[in-house]
Amino acid sequence: MRKRGEKEDDADRPERLRFRPILDGISAGYRYDWRLLLGAGLLVFVPVGLISALDPFDGYSVDEWDGARSVGILVLVLTQSTVSLLGAVFYSGVVAAGEERRRHGVYHGLRDVARKLPYKTLILADFAFILAIAAGFLFLIVPGFMFAIWFALIAPVIEIEERGVVASFRRSREMVRGHFWRVAGVIFPLLVVESLLEGFGDGIGHGLLGENYIGNLTGSVVANLLVSPLYALTVLALYFEIREREESAPAQSPVNG
Repeated sequence: MRKRGEKEDDADRPERLRFRPILDGISAGYRYDWRLLLGAGLLVFVPVGLISALDPFDGYSVDEWDGARSVGILVLVLTQSTVSLLGAVFYSGVVAAGEERRRHGVYHGLRDVARKLPYKTLILADFAFILAIAAGFLFLIVPGFMFAIWFALIAPVIEIEERGVVASFRRSREMVRGHFWRVAGVIFPLLVVESLLEGFGDGIGHGLLGENYIGNLTGSVVANLLVSPLYALTVLALYFEIREREESAPAQSPVNG
């Protein structure tokens, strides 16, 4: 026998997130956008790799560092970090634009993406995301775990909904709420697969070409081409699947009166 109020509670509860549409979305993204994913990946990750493959500590020990050399190493490390971050942000925006075109027919060229992408917001959100997770794991494992899931959708929220840093964190948590364990069931296996693919890509470069600049460059490019599309498409598939459920929720709710 249904208790009073149970029907209303069931109606308010979000429909259970299913894995199959998410996997279908990832697969469709690869099939539809493979030229974009590969072309933009080469355009972004080859120049990034040319810089990130440089080893700032190659041939020197700490004892040999002097003032000028230390400054040079610091500049190179900062340049590598900045270029890698900008490349990742741009590539994520390109993939988001490709998915919007596939799903909704909204076309954005690479030039439009490069000009309109909110780099500052995405970079600040990325730093805030890393700091939140690091702080969570520093004090307790559980908060770090929760932050990683709650805020997994901040990039598509910024890219598609054009929200600010704080609003994107709030919106991501709002979207994930009600689907927490299902989102966790996608994000954490994704991180494991990413780590394996990154190691595989590095292994190809170093295994074929050795532990040198060319090997580092090849490993960096291959690893990014394997990992970056998978992460971006997975997060976007989660975002669009949850948003579609939000948009259809009013039609599924009982009409009073």
